Amino acid sequence: MLRDDQLRVFWISRIDYEKNTGVKKHYHDDLYQLLYFIDGEGTIQIEGESYAFLPKHAYFISKRYDHSFYFKSISSTIDIKFDIISEEVEELLKENRLPVPYFIGDSPKLKELFKLSVINFKQPIPLIPYRIDVGFKDILLSIIQENTMSQTSNERLLYSIKNEFHPDFPIVQYLSEHLQSKITLSDISKQFNFHPHYIIELFRKKFDTTPMNFLQSLRIEKSKEYLEFSNFTISEIAELIGLSAPYYSRLFHMKEGVSPTDYREQARTVVGKDILLEEEFSPSLKKQPKISSDL
Repeated sequence: MLRDDQLRVFWISRIDYEKNTGVKKHYHDDLYQLLYFIDGEGTIQIEGESYAFLPKHAYFISKRYDHSFYFKSISSTIDIKFDIISEEVEELLKENRLPVPYFIGDSPKLKELFKLSVINFKQPIPLIPYRIDVGFKDILLSIIQENTMSQTSNERLLYSIKNEFHPDFPIVQYLSEHLQSKITLSDISKQFNFHPHYIIELFRKKFDTTPMNFLQSLRIEKSKEYLEFSNFTISEIAELIGLSAPYYSRLFHMKEGVSPTDYREQARTVVGKDILLEEEFSPSLKKQPKISSDL
């Protein structure tokens, strides 16, 4: 199996925790861990220091660092365990110790890695683990670079991670940032001072579709992210992408072939499951002592 020669991801899991549950204190002898907190409320302790869980923040845990979690409400996470093979990269990480927590925003790149792991879980493809290694290494190095550039500001990192969807086409950026609004072709025309016919022609040449069909696709893709990575209701998701709930359900079914509810159920069949990228990954390393909800 082709794997990266500098960094390898051994385990990815999307885990939802119930209220008043968590993970007892433990450590990983030869693995690093990055815990991405999607939403909820709770605390994490690392080497005796306590930190509040903040949505859209990452918590980096070094090898042999004691850590434990406790969740005060229903919470969602993406948990990644990995090892750094390159001594140079490992030294770089040690020299530029990451602050805890670290804001990385919605991080579509990280969520894409989880989606790739799900694809590989359902039907193993030799290239996917390598793509995950390389993709996660890019995320980690980007965080290190941004932290080196500025110890107090994470705006540049947020921009670099989020601003990857056709940065040369500002209309798409505008649409992506205003999904919740009732956008019309006339609104786009006024915003960019272009004739509507010219905008239609731009989209036809670049994407082979109309601006409004493209906007529909953006909304559906964003809603899929909400369905996979949030606990919003279908009605709440519809509102977040600027559609009525009945219309959203019809549009989603037309484009995806299933209802939003069924899509969510399919996506959650892997939540809480261990997605191994190497069979040699020891079960004892991935197990975490959980805290009962009875506490």
